[in-house]
Amino acid sequence: MKRQISQRDLARLAGVSPMTVSLALRGHPSISTETRARITSLAGKHHYRPDPALAALNAWRIKDSAARFQGTLAWVTSFATRDAWRDMIQTKGYHQGACARADQLGYRIEEFWINEPGLTPKRATQILLARGVRGLVIAPLPEAHGRIDLDWEHFSAVALGYSLAEPKLHVVMNHQFRNMKQVVERLHGLGYRRIGFAMPSANDERVDHNYLGGFWIAQQALAQPGATTGGAAGKTKATGEGGGEGQLPTLLAERFDQETFLPWFRQAKPDAIVVAASTAHQVRDWLKEQGLRVPRDVGLAVASVPWQDTTISGIDEDVPAIGAHAVETVVGMIHRNEQGVPPRPLSLLVEGIWAAGKTVRKIR
Repeated sequence: MKRQISQRDLARLAGVSPMTVSLALRGHPSISTETRARITSLAGKHHYRPDPALAALNAWRIKDSAARFQGTLAWVTSFATRDAWRDMIQTKGYHQGACARADQLGYRIEEFWINEPGLTPKRATQILLARGVRGLVIAPLPEAHGRIDLDWEHFSAVALGYSLAEPKLHVVMNHQFRNMKQVVERLHGLGYRRIGFAMPSANDERVDHNYLGGFWIAQQALAQPGATTGGAAGKTKATGEGGGEGQLPTLLAERFDQETFLPWFRQAKPDAIVVAASTAHQVRDWLKEQGLRVPRDVGLAVASVPWQDTTISGIDEDVPAIGAHAVETVVGMIHRNEQGVPPRPLSLLVEGIWAAGKTVRKIR
């Protein structure tokens, strides 16, 4: 049986040290592009495969030790101004988690504003490469169907969420569809039967309509006789109340304000409303102005609890963990020498957990 080629064998064939081979195969910026390409080509030609036992041993050896500096990752934003992304509370949490995990792995994260006036895709690529950046975390974009132009073949990249339409990269995000289903099921388990859905249309569009899809599927399932919901709230059998009269008209508004929300609320008469994280406190204030108290008169829940908010009921996606997983994905790609737009993009979707909050109550 033919012996598998090792990194030491590759070093002899390439005329470099074993350390250079190791760094090159991990895409380390200290190794020139030409040398990395030559070593990668040799590895492919001779069918080199990493030894999983040695990789596991190495991971065990370094997990509790201070990580040596490995390189720089870029946090790429695409808003109208350099710091506008900081107005998105969840994105700030993603960034914090990304920075913390990068530091643990020996990387640092630099912010990179792709919409800098006069910055062309070619110039942006040159700047990133000059800074030794090989990995990119694409922050959520301000609108759906976004596009970012770079010479992607130089970078290992992952997108946070679905707002980036072109190119189609690997995605890391909370499981928006299942999180929304869980919200509806939890509300039903608490006794709510007229569950409404009201949010800006842009919010649902930015998540590829996973919110509306999850809401509809959950409502349809609860409309089936004998369906049960449960969790911490306890199991409840649906008797058809979740469907029929309980299926209310949804509100997806391009302009989401009081003038749009209140007529819908008066017509639909929901006993609980699923809203966007960014509008939850606003909606609660609108209801208060109408003499309605949350949760005494109406429940309020979200599919993604605002970062560091302990008031709003809904799904805790562990916001910093999403950013941390994005960094782990990019670093893994760097180590495997995977650059460019993937032929088959993968999605890492993180399940959330129910956070009781203070805006719903058990009513049955």
